[in-house]
Amino acid sequence: MTTPANYRQGSTWLQTSPVDFSHDLAGADRADERISEVEELKIPFPGVWEISYHARSYTGGTAAASELVRTALFKNGQLIPGTEALTGGHTVMQTTAGQTILEKFDLNDVITLHAYRIGSNLASVISNGDGRTGVMAHWVSPGF
Repeated sequence: MTTPANYRQGSTWLQTSPVDFSHDLAGADRADERISEVEELKIPFPGVWEISYHARSYTGGTAAASELVRTALFKNGQLIPGTEALTGGHTVMQTTAGQTILEKFDLNDVITLHAYRIGSNLASVISNGDGRTGVMAHWVSPGF
């Protein structure tokens, strides 16, 4: 997916557009899935960027078995360490979590949101007017 022309962009910041969706995490335990409903962000110039995200998750755990959702950002298809966030528990729950870190990027690097489930119950990443899922990037400096 390419970044649409109408996504929010300034001279030093990028942000995904609000979107309504429900993405069921149907893969195997701990198998990352790209949350394709959230636009990718393409870095327009190199340097250090502050990147952050918030992801609203739904878990359908029970008292007998918990369900967790791990979300994270990826750069060019590889996990960005430090962006992982974990939500869920022993009950049906909706939670929004995320992370903010500094990361060095090259021109045209691509940031995407991924998630996986831990457990065998229903788990999803969702977004609507009651809780948005999104990714933001703000240019900080030309590099460390």
